[in-house]
Amino acid sequence: MKYKVMICWMLLVVVLLGGCRSGSKTATLPEGVPSDLTILSLGADTSELTADQVALLQQTINWMNRDMIRSFQRQGFNTTQITEENEFKGAGNSHLLKISITSHRMIPKGARMWGGMMAGSDRLNAHYDLVNASGKIVLSWDDVQASSKGGTYCARTLNRNATNKVVAFLSGA
Repeated sequence: MKYKVMICWMLLVVVLLGGCRSGSKTATLPEGVPSDLTILSLGADTSELTADQVALLQQTINWMNRDMIRSFQRQGFNTTQITEENEFKGAGNSHLLKISITSHRMIPKGARMWGGMMAGSDRLNAHYDLVNASGKIVLSWDDVQASSKGGTYCARTLNRNATNKVVAFLSGA
């Protein structure tokens, strides 16, 4: 009897652990969809910010840029990042995605720790332009995300939205 109970428990543990595992799923673009994508981050206007606010915003933008590359690579894109628009060599079916932060609010972690939810939420507004190889803007949109979880949470959501939008556009959906 103990033997059967022990086998049932072991089976239950294996089923539970096996069901919670998240395998690495790499999505691929549909056949014929151009996969070369160059990303240009134009940053944000920091003229009215203090040095601490600029540092916090720049930290978030740097994180956002790295995460954007990974987000597109997970979808099957060959991505590169450039720092100047004239570096884009639009050959064949390649595209350029230009990103600029149009509005932002970053709450320092210390203020969030002391003020909690009353400290407010971080907010990122971004403008995107998808440019084809001949330099024509083929898709343009704005997106905004706000969260009390921090700027990187906003950035990751913006990146996921941008990736989905570009994949849908290039796939013809």
